[in-house]
Amino acid sequence: MVKCSLCGEKAIAIIPYARLRLCKKHLMEYVERKVERALKRYRLVNKGWHVLVAVSGGKDSSTLLRILSKLSKKYMFKLTALYIDLGIRVYSDKSKQAVVKLVEQTNTPLIVVNVKEALGYSVPELAWKTRRPVCSVCGVVKRYILNATAIELGAHTIALGHNLDDLIAYVLKEFINQNLGQISKLGPKTETIDGLAIGRIRPLYEVYERESLLYVLASKTPFLPDECPHVRRDSLEFVLKEQLNKLEEKFPGIKMSLARRLALNIDKYPQLQQELSKCKACGLIASGQLCSLCKLTKQALGEPMGPKLRVYIREKINELFGKQDN
Repeated sequence: MVKCSLCGEKAIAIIPYARLRLCKKHLMEYVERKVERALKRYRLVNKGWHVLVAVSGGKDSSTLLRILSKLSKKYMFKLTALYIDLGIRVYSDKSKQAVVKLVEQTNTPLIVVNVKEALGYSVPELAWKTRRPVCSVCGVVKRYILNATAIELGAHTIALGHNLDDLIAYVLKEFINQNLGQISKLGPKTETIDGLAIGRIRPLYEVYERESLLYVLASKTPFLPDECPHVRRDSLEFVLKEQLNKLEEKFPGIKMSLARRLALNIDKYPQLQQELSKCKACGLIASGQLCSLCKLTKQALGEPMGPKLRVYIREKINELFGKQDN
């Protein structure tokens, strides 16, 4: 029997880069300390902040909400969860069920934005109407809803469940494509642009994907193990993740080292050189006259739907919290 390095009980995880073998209890504490350390090291939250947590039902966002719900009491910040129902058949139904169980366990307020209810079409249907890949349309819709909900809620930041493996793969992908301006957006946090976009934080910045999976299993956190049916495993980022895993096996800790050095040097990467403005239709961040969501819906539905989506989100928030200031 492999024993825990800290207590001698049966180990359920081996952490090669840290030279640790951990039992269930100490594995959970280890991951929770990592998230707490990220909050402090990268100054991700302040006392009194309202944090909107994006939850999808997957292992990473479930780990994120579970741990933040514990740390929110210690560091005195407020949490609200957001689930976006994309309308992807059985997958969306299962993921929503997992999220509902989790927010009940953590006693976290939950806002559910149903894309088909709000826009009249699900994400796959919008993709079909615009002849664009589902993942492309999904990205536009989710980014808009996250930002619009945070603004309507009065949140100070948006917490995302990106783990270390995902982020390093994204960074290398952008470096290979020489989209250096995109790399500056892949650090532990991005800042708020007043009135246009709410900043984002990544508390799982130093948490490996495998650690996230072990955490939800050890803590019995509700999550959906299924993968989105539209994910393409032949994409560049997935291939990069596989190759990075091989490097990690040979050089334990190489991903962590890269992530920490990236965080130190993030300001040295060029910022995207584009004129940011206010969308003429909905008033949120845009790079032209219309934001990406309003362009997409104008093409698909004949009118920019940002304003209607914002009203829908506002109504959902009022249903949850009442019409008082949030």
